Amino acid sequence: GYPPFYSNNGAPISPGMRKRIRTGQYEFPSQEWSRVGSEAKGLIRGLLHTDPDKRMSIVEVMQNKWVADNTFVLPTPLMSAQVLKEEEHVWMDVQEEMTNALATMRVDYEQVVNIKNLQQSNNVLLKKRMKQVPEGATDM
Repeated sequence: GYPPFYSNNGAPISPGMRKRIRTGQYEFPSQEWSRVGSEAKGLIRGLLHTDPDKRMSIVEVMQNKWVADNTFVLPTPLMSAQVLKEEEHVWMDVQEEMTNALATMRVDYEQVVNIKNLQQSNNVLLKKRMKQVPEGATDM
């Protein structure tokens, strides 16, 4: 599988990726999704809705027809442990990539943010707006 939102250039996150997340732009390419039913796709759409008020709650997820119809799990042995053991050499790379991806999402609270004094700004639009404000109406 792959995530619904991805970076076009392979970076952990990109401006295009941020836009797709904010606007909820994702696809169900037929090559991978042709055998996935409309109920499952509807569940995914409900979970990825950009408006939190319209996004599915856990109660709605549990009451979803696709979830309700797929509660039985076949006793199929999983090969996860064997696969993980065979590909152990790549886990350091995976861990490093995950660390880098998470680092780009963190806020640096120790970073100093310098804010210009508005009175000393050379911004033409700001000066024009400041002239429109009546004297004493603001503490700029």
